[in-house]
Amino acid sequence: MDSECAFECRVESLEPQPALTIRLKTRPEDIAEMFDRGFSAIDQYLEAKGKKPTGPPFVIYINMEMDNLEIEFGFPVEEGIEGESPIQATMTPSGEAVTSLYIGPYEEAEPVYDALLKWVSDNNVNATGVAYEVYLNNPAETPPEQLKIQVYLMLA
Repeated sequence: MDSECAFECRVESLEPQPALTIRLKTRPEDIAEMFDRGFSAIDQYLEAKGKKPTGPPFVIYINMEMDNLEIEFGFPVEEGIEGESPIQATMTPSGEAVTSLYIGPYEEAEPVYDALLKWVSDNNVNATGVAYEVYLNNPAETPPEQLKIQVYLMLA
């Protein structure tokens, strides 16, 4: 069975939401540690301001250059919350995207990307090269095989 068959791909129009994020360059092997420290720092920053995220955490992969991976990650928040370096006030991605839900261990998510890229090719559209992942449950409370990520490839 082709891995693409396991994923339902559809186009969505994303509306921008205010967010607090950290943007940096890293290597794939360092991502988990960066996320642990960064998400925790943003969470503590919000708590100190008496605020909470308005939605689940997310990661934006600005490029997929494995030697120089540029990422931005954080939480959607209510409008008007300012950042403080390295935390910045920004917006979530907006525009047309093809998306699919992935369920399973984070490190095994490649097949959903294969399915989305196949959909882009089969439908003769162009992706921008930006990927956006929204983490729908907490890995500290959820078995790896039940983790859920909504994966988006932004369309040109």
